[in-house]
Parts: sequence; C-alpha cells; structure tokens
Amino acid sequence: MTMHTSDTTSPDPELRRFVELSMPLTGFATYDLYATGMAQLYLDTVRGQLGASRLTDFLDTWQPALATVEGARQLSPLDREIARAVTYLWYTGGWPRLAPAAHAALRREVPNTEFVASPSSYPEGLVWRTFAGHPAGAKPPGFGTWANEPPALPTLEEIVEELRAAAEDPAVQAACAPAAYRAEVPSGSVPVHLMPGPRPSRAVAPSAVPAAAAPPDTEPEEASE
Repeated sequence: MTMHTSDTTSPDPELRRFVELSMPLTGFATYDLYATGMAQLYLDTVRGQLGASRLTDFLDTWQPALATVEGARQLSPLDREIARAVTYLWYTGGWPRLAPAAHAALRREVPNTEFVASPSSYPEGLVWRTFAGHPAGAKPPGFGTWANEPPALPTLEEIVEELRAAAEDPAVQAACAPAAYRAEVPSGSVPVHLMPGPRPSRAVAPSAVPAAAAPPDTEPEEASE
C-alpha cells in the first residue's frame, strides 16, 4: 500500500513576500490569494513587466509604507502605479496598460499593452468573488442558485476586521485609499487611446468616433475583348 504525504514545504521566500504584500492591496487574506493558484504566475508576470530589481525596489518601499499612517499615500506616483497594476492583475487576471508617465519612467523593454496572464487567470480573478458572481462560461454556480439573493457586500471595516482576525494586518486601513493609486499625468497631454485601462474608448463620446470607411471595390474588371 502506497502512502501519500502532503507537501509541507514552505513557498519560495520571494513568492511569500509578494503574496503577503498583495494582501493589503486586494483586501483578501493570503490564504485566498494562494487558493487562486495564480500566485506564482502573477509574480512571474510582474517580474517580467518591471524587471527583478524594480520589483524588489517596489516591495522594499511598499512594506515599510504599510506601517505608517499615510500608507500608500506616501508612495511615489510611479510606485502607486505599480501598486495599481498589481491590484488589477489579481482582480482581473490581466496586466493593465500603465500610465504613459510610469511606462516612460520604468524604461520598460516590453510594449505598454494590456494582456491576460493566462487562459486560467481570467476565471480566477478576485473580481468575481467580490460580488458573489462567476465568469461567463466558467465556474457556474449550482442549479437554482440564481433564485437566491446574493450576500451583501462587506464594508471596509468588516474586511479589515476579517484580515485582523487572520493575524495578517499590516496597517490595512492605510492601504485602502483609492486616491493613493493614481499616477500623476499632465492633464490633456496624453491621447485618450494611450491612457491606462482596458477600454479607453469608453471615455470617447459616440459622436467623436469616426465612421468606418467604405470597403474597397473588389469587383473584377471586365476583360477587354
């Protein structure tokens, strides 16, 4: 009879640190972040987009910031943009387009485009759990659950209390200020199609969208006799 033992090895120190510092960004306990199965992929994604040294610099800055009253508000615009991107990755499974100023400051050697980290990261996005929903075409709920009213969304105080109960509270309150995650970009200096986000066209009025050009005439010319 073969005995199976569980793997009790601890995660890689860098991965553990990345997940622990992602907890105050997302509002989910590290247990929930590991449970997505995406932690290593997301770490590799962030490292590939920022570079190993810049990722370490961000974590070295973010960790002590959590112990202060200002929290994320004391981060530089560049670090706030990185924090926003990491949060976006956990919630949607995709890496966002960075603000042009942040992309230029990082001197990245990769295109500043949004992409999905992997086919499995989309259904594992935390966004679905925040409103007790499920991604279209994946993770369907049980039969008849549509008839039940979804649970009420937790308040910020309830989220903080849950994380404190899990003994994982490095100044969560300081990390939850939405205004702290905006990079400073000069107003009016960036074309709308270069702004961060998955669908910048949403900020364009329908009347401003140019009409589609007529298709070219592809009818073959009559052969001359």
